[in-house]
Amino acid sequence: MTATQRPLLEVEDLTVSYRGIAAVKGVSLTVGAGELVGVIGPNGAGKSSMMQALVDAVRSNARSLTFDGASIAGVSTERIARSGISLVPEGHNVFSRLTVRENLRLGATARPRGSQPTDDLAWVHELFPILLEFADRPAGLLSGGQQQQLAIGRALLASPRLLALDEPSLGLSPTAVDTVFDSIARIRERGTAVLLVEQRAQQAVAAADRTHVLSEGRITMTLSPSDAQDSALLMKAYLGS
Repeated sequence: MTATQRPLLEVEDLTVSYRGIAAVKGVSLTVGAGELVGVIGPNGAGKSSMMQALVDAVRSNARSLTFDGASIAGVSTERIARSGISLVPEGHNVFSRLTVRENLRLGATARPRGSQPTDDLAWVHELFPILLEFADRPAGLLSGGQQQQLAIGRALLASPRLLALDEPSLGLSPTAVDTVFDSIARIRERGTAVLLVEQRAQQAVAAADRTHVLSEGRITMTLSPSDAQDSALLMKAYLGS
């Protein structure tokens, strides 16, 4: 994103509180069209609360919260999804009793009205071939890595302009982690912007255009891809030591 381009997502002074205790404290960030922006930080830093606030899943306050130039502050989760933001929450969020095919069909219900999912479904099957192979298998019988592929694929069928991923590698095998990160790169290459909250700091920093460090609800540092090889800096950024 150049200095003259308007951000796709612009968050200014976002605050999220639970029972009077602030989990997110004045966070400001932007994501440009086609950008990959990372957020890392220790457990309890407020990363998931920040992501949920973007889709109105938790109460929040912000000086400004806009998507493609329009305010989404206080807008319903459904309208936010139809405007072009898809969130894949932390954990393998699939409907375990429904088949893979049925799970994907649910993702398409959040598409802009009148659009058809045919091309996106073909691309999701290309991105994650296992979802076509196991189309009629109940989602609950998939492995953790396969369920994460399904969760991402379902979100993509909403045809988002911004895909928000909350800890997509959590609890996955090394092979499944590689699959997820490879898919994120391909999603970004296709032109979809990505906001990535991730526990694997080095991989996130290396993949993203920039990565914000969230600690105790505040952004304390912003890293560039070249910082991924600086172990001391990552330790300081992630652990505050």
